[in-house]
Amino acid sequence: MKKVFQARHAMKDWNEPIYKYAVVDIGANSVRMNLYDIDTRTGAFTVFASARSMLGLAAYVKDEMLTADGAGKLFSVLREFLARANSVPCDGFFAFATASLRGLANSEEVLRNIKDKLGIEIEIISGRTETFYDFTAIRNRFPSVSCGTFIDMGGGSTEIAVFDADGIRVQESLPVGCVRLMKNFTNATKRDPFPDEKEVERIRQYVRQTISAYPNFRNVGGTAFFIGGTARASMRLHDADASSVSDGSTLSVSELKKTADAAICDARAGGNHIRSVVPDRAATIIPGLFAYLEIAAYMGLSGFILSTAGVREGYLIEFIRKMLPRRFQET
Repeated sequence: MKKVFQARHAMKDWNEPIYKYAVVDIGANSVRMNLYDIDTRTGAFTVFASARSMLGLAAYVKDEMLTADGAGKLFSVLREFLARANSVPCDGFFAFATASLRGLANSEEVLRNIKDKLGIEIEIISGRTETFYDFTAIRNRFPSVSCGTFIDMGGGSTEIAVFDADGIRVQESLPVGCVRLMKNFTNATKRDPFPDEKEVERIRQYVRQTISAYPNFRNVGGTAFFIGGTARASMRLHDADASSVSDGSTLSVSELKKTADAAICDARAGGNHIRSVVPDRAATIIPGLFAYLEIAAYMGLSGFILSTAGVREGYLIEFIRKMLPRRFQET
């Protein structure tokens, strides 16, 4: 198989007006790839194709190690994504992992095997770097917003930050993720993926206890941007008639509570609504909804604003800034 470039390219590689770049985000719940067209004259970028696999890597972690089955499934997904990027062909390819591989005892072995066989170098980014990329994406997508809060709930962790015009003031990576909660507190199966009331209460207690360890977030107030697949799924479940969710869509805490309560009622009746609206998140959406409610209560939030831009876009923006520094100095 032909291997695409893995290194961050020198300026001489940017001679063409359009640069095609693949960015792969290996999360604990899903693995996503966006293919971008980058205008090398302006630094502007657009997504021209994307791919997703609901791999759920967090479910393949045992004794702080990724199982052989999980590593094999990740390898297969990346091989497919690499082949798709090569078929374009893309000028560059970059893959990073967040809480999916962060801190695992055998992560180096998994990454080395992928590099040896596919030529893909995967960077495991810290929670701090993940938060910075989220912040970059928010500021780029909502340029008029000078201060606020954002919450990015993934499968294995939740990044929370408070920012102002000078940058990020407070940030933390919490061990709260929708797959982690599902795995640790429920007996979810493919046939019956929904938590019961006792399991939901254990989830709420855990999130409540975890968030209380961060007093800087207590009673921050206002609305928060929420980012990621659980955020988008929450919006879709709230408004199932909407054809799509978009940047700036809002959801009050009271609306979120009604959505969570309705999801519980639907789950008791067999979960047909959940399965039809968010079929790939049937096992994780209820843990995610109630985690959001506990975080919102502690932080004193009134609601949420959806951002469809997150860590992938933040990474890309920082990459473009490094490659085209003069363009950003001029604007």
